[in-house]
Amino acid sequence: MTAPSPSAGPALVEGWQDPEVWSTEQLAPHRQFERWREFVVDAHMRWAIRPVHCDHFPAFIRQGRHDGFRVTHLTARQGGVVGTRGAQEIAQDFEAFYNLIYIAEGSICLEIDRQELAVEAGNFALWDTTRPMRFTTGENLRQITFAVPQALLQRALPRAGDYVGSRVEARDGVSGLFVDHLLALDRRFGELSPAAAGPVLNATLELLAATLSAQVSLSGANVSHGLLRQIMRNIERNLDDVEMNTRRIAQDHGISERHLHRLFDRIGATPAAWIRQQRLERCRRELCGSHATQQSITDIAYRWGFRDSGTFSKIFRREFGVCPRQLRALIKS
Repeated sequence: MTAPSPSAGPALVEGWQDPEVWSTEQLAPHRQFERWREFVVDAHMRWAIRPVHCDHFPAFIRQGRHDGFRVTHLTARQGGVVGTRGAQEIAQDFEAFYNLIYIAEGSICLEIDRQELAVEAGNFALWDTTRPMRFTTGENLRQITFAVPQALLQRALPRAGDYVGSRVEARDGVSGLFVDHLLALDRRFGELSPAAAGPVLNATLELLAATLSAQVSLSGANVSHGLLRQIMRNIERNLDDVEMNTRRIAQDHGISERHLHRLFDRIGATPAAWIRQQRLERCRRELCGSHATQQSITDIAYRWGFRDSGTFSKIFRREFGVCPRQLRALIKS
């Protein structure tokens, strides 16, 4: 008797190997770009994407999901497509991911933390869905994205955020091994059964963590950035402490307040402004959560240190482009 295959059982995605299922060319020419745009928003979180004037927009758009992970394959022949993720787009997302983007053909220019990053064929980079970002596609783009829930990658790679915005050339060694694995995963992902997909995706996650830690140096000029991330994580763990201030933060990390401000200058913010932004983000998540209607907006704001509901509403709207009540109504609808 032949032993059952590890992938025995129903496939995750029907028609995974059928190119016609995933091509925009099955649509009327005037609908092709809009379908591509809808796919990007669905697969890679919300984006504001500029309209493109063209007779047609042939593209391949395929995605599979399992247990929080996403595997996406996207193409675009036409270059110059521009997408932006700002505060308003980020505010409408319910999940947070690290996305590993590998460029198989063509190129893409990313802007992360106000720094431009050109990612060409054979390179990959990590980006964070909770940070503002911008992309501009090159011609004949073909990219594969492996999206990981942030909490999972942070367990495997505690300083995961430090690797965001770094470009890696996948030539040989561990980076080449990772890309070979990613391409194989992209080809076969939809054919896996749910029982087989979990171990495969967790193995991919571990290989990604090993690749980043081996290929991206965090020493030297990045020591200060590492300290900044450490301080940020400590702040995030104590956001509900209304007594937290810059003096105590500096003392806890053995640095002066002046040095603390210099560290935050790297990201164009003050410590106080960044803390306020993180508290607003916690409020946003709770307003979008499944139990949001069980809590008043005032209670949520108060828990995260905002004592005046009128002031809270104003700064929330300034940060996310909508007031708390509008966001709650949008989620309900």
